Amino acid sequence: MISVAFAASTWIAAYAIEPSRTVLKPLAKTKVAEKAAPLFRKTLAAAAKQTAKATTRVPALRAANAERLTLSLAESLFFRGCIKPITFGGKLWLSYQFIVWTKTVGNAKPLASASARMGAKRDRALGFALKTA
Repeated sequence: MISVAFAASTWIAAYAIEPSRTVLKPLAKTKVAEKAAPLFRKTLAAAAKQTAKATTRVPALRAANAERLTLSLAESLFFRGCIKPITFGGKLWLSYQFIVWTKTVGNAKPLASASARMGAKRDRALGFALKTA
């Protein structure tokens, strides 16, 4: 659920911001970009053709520009790939917090954090060890 929401929001943001035309515009004049441009345009045209077929089935997307949808999807995938090391840990933490929250709903006493539970176990074990010594 978190991943789908994040993917949709980055796609929408890329569609609105158009990073390849705004943020990356200075890089368009480099030699590497000029060499890669013909292949990129050919690939983009083929992908946009497939997107145009798919958008005819979705009423909300019929008026959208298929090439811009394709390009914004590629930009959002690139962005998410770049920040994956950060978002992976964040999604794990959010998932854990969600699980803890769902277990506390309906209970009068909320669950302790994992570190508090481990501390309590350690204290009980230490107390047992001191009593037997």
